Amino acid sequence: MSRLVRARLCHLFMACFFLVAAALPAAAQEAVFPNHGTVGLLPPPGMAEIPGVPGFEDRVARAAILIMEVPGSALEEVSKSFTPEALQSKGVTIEQKRDVTLPGGAKGVLMSGYQTMGPAALKKWIMLVGSGEQAAMVTVQFPEEASARYPDSAVDAALMSVTFRPPPTQDELLAGLPFSIQNMEGYRVVRVLGNNAVLLTKGEEKAADIASQPFFIIAAAPGDVREDDRESLAKRAISSVPGVKELKVERGGPQRIGGQPGYELIAKAVEMQSGKPVKVAQWLRFGRAGYLRMVGVAPAEGFDTSFTAMRGLRDGIEMR
Repeated sequence: MSRLVRARLCHLFMACFFLVAAALPAAAQEAVFPNHGTVGLLPPPGMAEIPGVPGFEDRVARAAILIMEVPGSALEEVSKSFTPEALQSKGVTIEQKRDVTLPGGAKGVLMSGYQTMGPAALKKWIMLVGSGEQAAMVTVQFPEEASARYPDSAVDAALMSVTFRPPPTQDELLAGLPFSIQNMEGYRVVRVLGNNAVLLTKGEEKAADIASQPFFIIAAAPGDVREDDRESLAKRAISSVPGVKELKVERGGPQRIGGQPGYELIAKAVEMQSGKPVKVAQWLRFGRAGYLRMVGVAPAEGFDTSFTAMRGLRDGIEMR
């Protein structure tokens, strides 16, 4: 993994950590792996999985445990951004810090303290831990008044139960989606997003580095979209493509896709981090009860070749 990609991962983890932490409120015998991830734990009684999110919550107590998977090779880089000093600048005060070794052999560091959010303060635990190619950041937070329900001993037990399992195969990842892909066109799965979307890429990097390699997103959405609403939906959707800026639609219009009505848009844009020119292709395919959104992004140079592969991938996607 290149230094640039590690740096981007680190920035992404920091941004996601504080975004999700701000948005969420703060007796199983086997580890639970939320959101079908590779990192699981034994949640304290009273906490349940958060739909579509790798974590657990107790809405009544405003308590949450969040899990973020980290490539093992990036753990050291991520750890540098989660020092007590760096966290203090984000309103997190670390009172205790200790090295930990989990029963499965994974090693890491556990920090605890509190986070100031306006006039309120949340109790906070942050554990960075890894074993080989797998690693994770696990955070726990809840208001002080929930301490009786979740004493320090219960939190510590949950954190010490963190375990890793082998990543699912590509076929296993795709099996739970509401659509199938008949021809991957050289793409591979980077991540399944929730239970209705998948991120694919073509290249050598383990993560999608769109400055140098194509990526493709497929997502299924419910709802019958009226014919006179399809153009505006397509334009709104393409404006939200992640990782790019200065997007300008070059051409597009309605077309048949897989025997169903659809809408194609082709745009030029700039990769957000590197500033390199990229091109974006988006297709919406409409059915009676929902629609498929397919988005491909690739470097502008050589886009025609990438576009051919994207269309092949697009034409092999079918709802189950």
